[in-house]
Amino acid sequence: MTQKNPLSLKKSVFIRLILITCAAVLVFYAMGLTINIVGLTNVQADMQSAQQTHIQYAAGQIEQDFERLRFFMLEMMSDKSLLRYAFSYPILDDYQRMTAIKALSAQEYMVKRSTDLAESVQIMLPNQRHTIITDQTLYIDLDEDMWQALLGRSERNQVAVTEWNGKLWMLLPRYDQNDPLFMIVISISQSSLTNRLAQLGGDQTDGLALLRRDGTVFAKSGEDGDLLSSIGNPKNKAVFSARADMGRLPLSLYGYTRVDDMMAPFLQYRINLWVLTLLAFGLMAAYLLYYRVYIMRPINDIFTTMRQAGSDGRYRIETTRGTDYDDIYAQFNDMVEHIERLAAQVYEEQYRAQKAELKQLQMQIDPHFLYNSLYLIYRVAQVDGNKSIANISLNLSNYYRYITKMPEQIVTLQDEIRHVMNYLEIQRVRFEPRIHIQVQPLPEEIAEERIPSLIIQPIVENAFQHGVKDRAEGGLVSIRYEVEPDAFRVIVADNSGKMDEEKVAALWEQVRSNDGGDVSALKTLYRRLQLYEGSGHELALRCVDGGLTAIITFQRREKKNANPVDRG
Repeated sequence: MTQKNPLSLKKSVFIRLILITCAAVLVFYAMGLTINIVGLTNVQADMQSAQQTHIQYAAGQIEQDFERLRFFMLEMMSDKSLLRYAFSYPILDDYQRMTAIKALSAQEYMVKRSTDLAESVQIMLPNQRHTIITDQTLYIDLDEDMWQALLGRSERNQVAVTEWNGKLWMLLPRYDQNDPLFMIVISISQSSLTNRLAQLGGDQTDGLALLRRDGTVFAKSGEDGDLLSSIGNPKNKAVFSARADMGRLPLSLYGYTRVDDMMAPFLQYRINLWVLTLLAFGLMAAYLLYYRVYIMRPINDIFTTMRQAGSDGRYRIETTRGTDYDDIYAQFNDMVEHIERLAAQVYEEQYRAQKAELKQLQMQIDPHFLYNSLYLIYRVAQVDGNKSIANISLNLSNYYRYITKMPEQIVTLQDEIRHVMNYLEIQRVRFEPRIHIQVQPLPEEIAEERIPSLIIQPIVENAFQHGVKDRAEGGLVSIRYEVEPDAFRVIVADNSGKMDEEKVAALWEQVRSNDGGDVSALKTLYRRLQLYEGSGHELALRCVDGGLTAIITFQRREKKNANPVDRG
C-alpha cells in the first residue's frame, strides 16, 4: 500500500483546513461587525429613550411650577377677604378698603415669591373698575383692553393658561351668577422661563424649547441653528430629539442633543475592529504553518501504525469519502458497530429483566382480594346499620375497581362521572359540613360521549387538595356542564380564596412549561389532552371569586367515527 504524505499543500485535507479556517475567521469577523452595528443601534435607541425620559421629567418639573401657582390661585379665589372686598366694596369706608387692599397685595406677593416664574400677580375687579397688583399699596385703574382680551381666553371658575401679547398668562375668573366678579391674573416671566429651561437642560441636553401648538418656538435655551433645524426635520440623524406634551399648558417641551460627541467612541471601535481583523489573518497564517508541521506529521505516523494494525483485513471497511482519514473512519466505524451491538444486547437483557420483574410484582397483587375485603366491610356495616361505613366501603370498592381493572383508554362520559361521584362521596363523608359539594346532573345528550379515562377526577382531586381542604367552613367544590352543538365543557370550580389573576397566570405558565420540573395533576392532564391525537380537546384555567376554575372542552363526535388513540 502506498503511504500517503499529508504534508503536501496539494493534499485535500490541508487545503480544506485553510478554507475552513478562513471561513471561520470571516464568520467571527462578520459576527463582530454585526455586534458592532447592533450595539450601535441599541445604544442609539437607549440614548433616544434617555432623551425622551429626561424631556418628560423636565416637562413634569415645569408642570409642577404651574401647578403650584394654580393651587395658590384657587386658594385666593376662595379667600374671605377677597370675597368680602368684591361683594361689599360699595359699603366699605376708605380705611376698610385700604386695609383689604394691603392684605390682598400681601397675598399676591406671597404667590409671586413661591416661584421664579411669576412676574406679577393681579386681581382685576371689573365692578370697581380697578386692579390690585403686586407691590402696589394702592390699586390702579382697570385696563379695559387687557380685561376684555383675557376674559375671552379664560374659563368660568377654572384656571386657564394662555398666551397674549407675547407673554404667558394664568387666568382664574370668579363669577357671580352670570357676571364676572373678579379675575386673578398671573403673568409668567419670559426670562425666568428661559432660565428654568437652561437649568432643566443641564449637561444631558444641548437645548430645550417650549413649542406652541403650531410648532413655533415660544421660549428656548440653546443655539438657534441646531434647535430650528432639529425641529424642522424630525428625522434629523445629527441629533437625538424628544418631545413631551404638558397637560393644561398650551405648550409642549422639546429637547435635542447632538449625536457626534456621544457616538465618537463607537466609530473608534470600528477602526479598532479593522486592525484586529488584520492581526487575525496574520495569526491564522501562523496557525496553519504550525498545524502543517506539528499536527499533520503526527497524524501521518498514526496512519502508518493503524494500517499495520489492520493489515489482516480485520478493520478494513469500504468507504466512499475519498479522504486522507479513510483508515480512521473505517476503524472507528468498526468499533462503533461493535459497541452498538454490545449496547443493544445489554439494553435487551435489561428490558427483559425489568419486564420479568414487573410481571412478577403484578402477579403478587390480587385485586380481587381488595374488592372482596371492601365488599365484606360493606356487608358487615349494612348488618350493623352503619350507613356511613357502608357507603364509604362501597364507594372505595367502585373507585379502586375502576382504576385497577385497567379500563379502556377511551370511556363514556357517564362512566367517568360515575367514577368521580364515587370519589366525591368519599370526600363528602370526610369534609362535611365545612365543605359542600355541588354536582349538576349529567345532560343526557352528552352521556355517551367518548373521552379519555381518568381525565376529570384529577381536577376534582386538585380542587380538594390545593383548594378547599384547609378551609374551616364555607368550602365549595362544584361540577357543571355546558353543551354546544360541536363541543361540551366540564367545569370544576372551588372557592379556596387563595387565587388571583396573577397566581392563575403563573400556574398556567407552569402547566404549559416543558421544563421537566414537578409533574402536577394539571400538568399531566394538559399533556394528555395535547397527546390525545386529533381530538381538539382543550384545558383552560380561570380565577373566579378568589378560587380556581378549570374548564375542559371536549369536541363532540359521532359514534360511528373511529375513536382516536390516547397516547398519554
